[in-house]
Amino acid sequence: MSKYRVLINGENFLLNFDRQLQKLGFYVTRVVDARNPEEAELAAVNLVREDSRLKDNVLNERDDPPMLYADEIEEIEESEGEENVDTGFSWFTDGET
Repeated sequence: MSKYRVLINGENFLLNFDRQLQKLGFYVTRVVDARNPEEAELAAVNLVREDSRLKDNVLNERDDPPMLYADEIEEIEESEGEENVDTGFSWFTDGET
């Protein structure tokens, strides 16, 4: 297994932000152990998808789902990062509500 740093891009997340419904996007980094970059992408996306701070607050309808995908995947040295490091979400506006 190798260690990967994965930059996840989230788009089209409908959230109640500052008491107002807004469509937001974000970037977040996760470090995972995986056999290859494809497995690293799946592991990192699943970590973000299951994050209760995100999962419990998404208000999208089924016909307008939010999207998650890996923007960058980098293999790193074992000493460069700890698995499941929580770097927090960097939010940006993502269109109209």
